[in-house]
Amino acid sequence: MNTVLDPLLLPDQVALTEADRRSAVAKLDSAVRRGALTPPAASDRQALLLYAQNRGDLRQVLADLPNATPPRALTVALRAFTGVWLVACVVQFIVWVALAVFGHFDGPWWLWSDLGLGMVVAILWWTHESYHRKTDVQVGV
Repeated sequence: MNTVLDPLLLPDQVALTEADRRSAVAKLDSAVRRGALTPPAASDRQALLLYAQNRGDLRQVLADLPNATPPRALTVALRAFTGVWLVACVVQFIVWVALAVFGHFDGPWWLWSDLGLGMVVAILWWTHESYHRKTDVQVGV
């Protein structure tokens, strides 16, 4: 499946870009500087990074590094809200069209709830993506 909705419905299946790989290497370097990883462990993970194909693989490479990947709950929330949003859009549009066919045409009232849910999805997506663009990790003191 390679659609526009993949980053929203299947965020761990999104193919890695060079920017994702550079960010991951920077996170590993940051973890070494902060003492969260030893240089040999970071080197091993960089070798694994060469074989990573998608963000799910990246999650495994960066496992145990704080704030290196989006929390699992954020990924689940993104998928769930996207699914609810898509279903709401389709159902409300069908109801609106059915009402219009029977002469009860009102303005596109369904847009208000779809835009509201769409904003929630956009915020979740933006937050989720921000983890992939960071270049360092935060190690607890």
